[in-house]
Parts: sequence; structure tokens; C-alpha cells
Amino acid sequence: MKIWVPMMTKVRVYTNLRWLSIALVSLLLSEWAAADVLMKNANFVALPGGKVEIRFDFDSAPPSPQAYMINQPARIVMDLWGVESDLTSRSLDVKTGQVDGINFAQTEGRLRIVANLYEPSSYKTFSEGNSLFVVVQSNNSGLPSTSEASENVVSKASDSGSATAFVDARSKVQGMDFERVEGGVGRVTITMSDDKAGVDIQEEGNNVVVNLVGADLSRALEQRVDVQDFVTPVMFIDSMANGGNTSILIKPSAEPYEYLAYQTDNQLILDFKPLSQAEKDERTKELFEFTGEQIDLNFQNVELRSVLQIIAEVAELNLVVSDSVGGNITLRLKNVPWDQALDIVLKTEGLDQRTVGNVLLIAPADEIAQREQAELESSQKVEQLAPLRTEFIQVDYRKASEMMGTVQGAKLVSERGFIMADDETNVLMVRETANAIQEIRETLQRFDVEVEQVLIEARLVNATSNVTKDLGIKWGFGYNDVDNGKGWIVSQDQSSIDFSSTSPTSGLNVDLGATATNVGQIAIGFAPGASTLIGLELSALEADGKAEIVSQPKILTTNGKKALIQSGSEIPYQTVEDGEVNIEFKDVVLSLDVTPRINPGDRIAMELLIKQDSIGQVLANGELSIDNNELQTTVVVPDGQTIVLGGVFKHETSDSVNKVPLLGDLPIMGALFRNKESTSEKTELLIFITPKLVRNSLSQ
Repeated sequence: MKIWVPMMTKVRVYTNLRWLSIALVSLLLSEWAAADVLMKNANFVALPGGKVEIRFDFDSAPPSPQAYMINQPARIVMDLWGVESDLTSRSLDVKTGQVDGINFAQTEGRLRIVANLYEPSSYKTFSEGNSLFVVVQSNNSGLPSTSEASENVVSKASDSGSATAFVDARSKVQGMDFERVEGGVGRVTITMSDDKAGVDIQEEGNNVVVNLVGADLSRALEQRVDVQDFVTPVMFIDSMANGGNTSILIKPSAEPYEYLAYQTDNQLILDFKPLSQAEKDERTKELFEFTGEQIDLNFQNVELRSVLQIIAEVAELNLVVSDSVGGNITLRLKNVPWDQALDIVLKTEGLDQRTVGNVLLIAPADEIAQREQAELESSQKVEQLAPLRTEFIQVDYRKASEMMGTVQGAKLVSERGFIMADDETNVLMVRETANAIQEIRETLQRFDVEVEQVLIEARLVNATSNVTKDLGIKWGFGYNDVDNGKGWIVSQDQSSIDFSSTSPTSGLNVDLGATATNVGQIAIGFAPGASTLIGLELSALEADGKAEIVSQPKILTTNGKKALIQSGSEIPYQTVEDGEVNIEFKDVVLSLDVTPRINPGDRIAMELLIKQDSIGQVLANGELSIDNNELQTTVVVPDGQTIVLGGVFKHETSDSVNKVPLLGDLPIMGALFRNKESTSEKTELLIFITPKLVRNSLSQ
């Protein structure tokens, strides 16, 4: 639950302004205190055992009722704070069980519900959603007591006929704290046992009074607290019990301030903020719009014209009063600004005013309206009868046809006149009255101006880095008789190690060499006997490549005009539709599409569309794929500065192993039966934009 109080400025003013401020505060508080919950419906139903259930429906969750019972006459009284009745009737006939009828009484800030009973009875209340239920039953029926049901149930009536005693369910003030927060704000925190107490905050004189309706204050808290040493707008806090309620008086200092009150759960917080002189004047102007010199008017049945004459003399204005203004008026105004006094008198008498220079014209409101209507009709007739003239207007910076559309769009050419544009000479021919031509010239002066130009430069950076490592082996076993069965052969490749190409055992046993063609390799052959051969070839590849592509499109355009620049090629591809083969073309371009707009402070807003296409891989069907990079955004950049519009970073890694099953998994010796390949590729795309205003000095 939050309570917002209108921000008030404390200002030293004359006596009449003080009373006027108090009246205004009362009006605002009365509006604030208006009910925020409406009771929409009331009905009842008889329950078994002589019970009666009364149901009240609201437009939102109802507050907890403050209820008590009176024995003589037997009644149940419930007060709902912040609730207003929306019922068409002020009573409801029940005539069932112990309830005779229900009456509704609306007072300021609360709704009182009175249930008239045949005899003192027990009752309980509870809420469900937006409904409040009251169950009434005879005292002998066994309805749970208040302590048992915790529902505001009264005890049995006493014999004296006085109000029945009931368990005290009122809220209790548990503590009051004060602290100084950031900005020199004084914060008053009131802690209560629950959030059911009614809150009413008012300004009385130079004090702020917080009334907690239905809240109990212990004697320990009934004291004055001096907080002047905190250097905030708050000086003292006085707490006092007021019957069954609690009043807390907060006394601010003489310096201007404003305060804000809000409630969170069971805490009510008031913040008092100091105001500077400028803020004070602004708050005063918001609350009081009249600024004229203050006057006193105290007349009994005086002529209205005399009062108007006095006000005109104070305002130092010449006065013209219509002959239809007459009669007498009685008024008493003290220390009231003259413009406010005049406004009050005119509204009271149904008059209106017009000020021309230092002349104040006063007449009945309908008479002034008729006069202005007649003047308008007269000016229209003069315009219709005025002679036409033809003039040629030179357009300097824009196209004549474009300016003609602007003039026609503004409806500056009447039905009698016409306008024509010649783009070759950039001249407008206008035939209109002298006043219309003058208005057209003034309009063209506003639109026919030199438009600033903007140079937009984009930069697209594609950086690629790749690393490839490949390690493999080839080896085989052969048999032949060379050099009496002994010898070593070391060669560049394994094929030259074969002692005899006709040997049936000279082929490779393991072929897991590096997959690339341009690799470093070494081959070793060994012939231990006359007819045997062992050949081994190791192949390895390590490749490291880097590439960077920078694209830098530029374009120059005027403020607010769309511009496009692109460069590229068209790629043909086949399409088949209904068995017919067609050739279509796909654009592969680098393009910059921009619409700049110059804002105040040499800041340039741009709507951008940047594309960078490239030819990709060859597909299985022989056609080419197209790689697309595109950015579309709207940015605001200061003149001459560069910002990064966006970027894409891609990192691809792969590791592959080719091996002979089982043998490739052997420790140490498994290296003779496998091939390893590792690849790492990084791709990064960054897009920059730099707008520049083309100054006159640059163009010269």
C-alpha cells in the first residue's frame, strides 16, 4: 500500500496567500482522500442453524473493517476506511435470523455499515478475494469467539445494556525512527504492528500532522524528539494519543521543502527534501499561476463597472467595457493578485476578456465569440475579393517542382490562384493575392536552404588464420638377393628402395602417409639378406596460412537522402520449373546502403544496410555457393568518429586419426600403424563506420 501526498512548497507569503494555500491543500487532500475502493453490491443468504451470511462485493480487495457491537439497541457497526458506496440504496432489508436490516452511511474517508439486530448476537467477519463476509448468529448457537477464530467476534452482551467488550484488535505504533539520507533528506519512519490503520496526512499551519486512525500509542512513545542536529528540514517530532487514534506532529524548519509519504507493509515513511530558491519558485508557480500585484477589494453591492475600473488601474491597462456589461457585485478579497481577482469577477458574471497591447477589452463571452466570428468572416470576404497578382520566385537550392509540392501540401494556394514550377530555370510562377504571396515567400525561405552533405565511410575487415599438421608413415617388407644378401639403401621415396620391381613381396604393407601432396618425406631401406627387404617412408606436413581482406566502400550524400553504392558480379545458376530449365543470376556484391540524418550537436543518425558477398565452394551439382555477410542497423555517431558496428568471430578445430585396427592402438609400436591430422582455422569479421560532415572549407 502506497500513499502519495501532493508535494507542497513552504513559502512565506501574505496572509491571503497562506489562507489560499491552506484551501488549496484541503482541496488536494480531499481529492487524495477519495475512496480507492468501491462497494458494488450487497446481499445476504440464510444458512442452517439460524445463521445469516451477509456478503459485500467491492471492485478490489476491501480493507479490514473496524467493528464493534452495541447492545441497546442491538447493532453491529463496521467502519471501512477508504471505501465508498456505489449502491443506489442506503439500506438493505434482511428480516432473516437475528438481522432486521442493514444501513449504509457515507462520511468523509470511510463507509459505515450498521446491521440492526433483533437481539445481541455473535458475529465474525472474513474476506475472500474482493468480497467481505459477515456471519451473524445467536449467542447460544456456538459461534466461535474472537480469541478462537481471530475474526473480530464479540463476547456475550452485558446486562447493563452498554457496548459489549471485545478483544482489542487495533493497530499499535511500535516505534518511530529518524535518519538523514542522501541529499540532506530527513526521513521519518513510523513502524506499526500491521497495515490496517487508516492514514490521514494534513498540513496545518507550519506543521505536517500524521493521523493514524485506529492505532494505539504507548506512553513510552508519547514524547517529543529533537532532530535539529541532523541538518534536515525536520526540527521536531511530537507523538501523542488522541482517543482511540494516534497523532504525530512533524514540525519543519522555516526553509522551503517538499515531502513525500508512502507506506510499505507496516511501515509509514515520510521524506522531507530541502528545496533551493529556484525549485521553490517553480513549485510556487505550479501551485499558484497568478502573478499580478496584490490588491484588496471589499465591496457590498457595488457597480460591476467600478470594480473593473479599479482592477484596470492597478494593472496599468486601458479599459474598454461593452455596453452590455452591467449590474452590481458583492465581493471581499484581501491580498489577492489583480489577475486572479479579475478572473474571479469575470467567471462569476459570465464575462470574458481580450488583451490587445495595453488595452483590456471586457464583454460577455458570447458577444466576444460573435465578434471574433464576424471578424473572421470579414477577413475571408476581403481575401476572396482581393486582386490577384503574378510573381516569379527563384528557387536557389532545391528543385522548383519539389518546392511546389511543399507549398501545395501546406495549402497556401487558394482556389482562385495557381502555382507552376519550371525545373530548367528553377523558378516558381505564383498567381495569388499579395498576402498569400508573402506567406509563400516566407515558407520558401524556411525550406529553400542549402542542405549539408555527409561522407559515410565503411570498413569491413575479414581476417583468416589456419594451421594444419599431418604426420603419416608408409612401410613394407620385400625379399630379393642383392649384393650377396647384404646392403642398405637410403632414398627419397619408398619406391626406389625396392631391390626388384618383379619381386612378389616388394609391395607396401602399411600405407598411412600424409594426405597432402607437397610434404616432407624420407625413405629408408634395409636388406639384411640376399632375398629380403624392409622399406620405411615417413611423411609430415605443417602448413600455416594467414589472410586479411579489407573492403572500404565510401559514399557522399545530402542530409536525409538515401544513398547506395555496390560493386560485384552476377553468378548464373540453373532453375527447373515444370520441366523447363532456366538460367537466373545471383548478385555477389559489396554494397553500402545508408540514409543519414544530422542531429543537433553534429551527431549523425544513420540507417545502414551493409552487404559483403563472396563466392564459396563448388557444390556437388557443379554450381557455386555464395557466402553472405550482412549488417542492418540504426546508429548515432558524432561527426568524424569511428565506431564498431558489429563483428563475427568463428574458430574451427578438427583432429583426425587413421589407423590399422588393433595394431594402431598398441603402445609405442602403434605409431607405425596410424596417421594423425590436426587442423585449426579462425575467421573474424569486423565492420566499422565513420561519418563526416562536409564543411564549406573542405569543399573549397
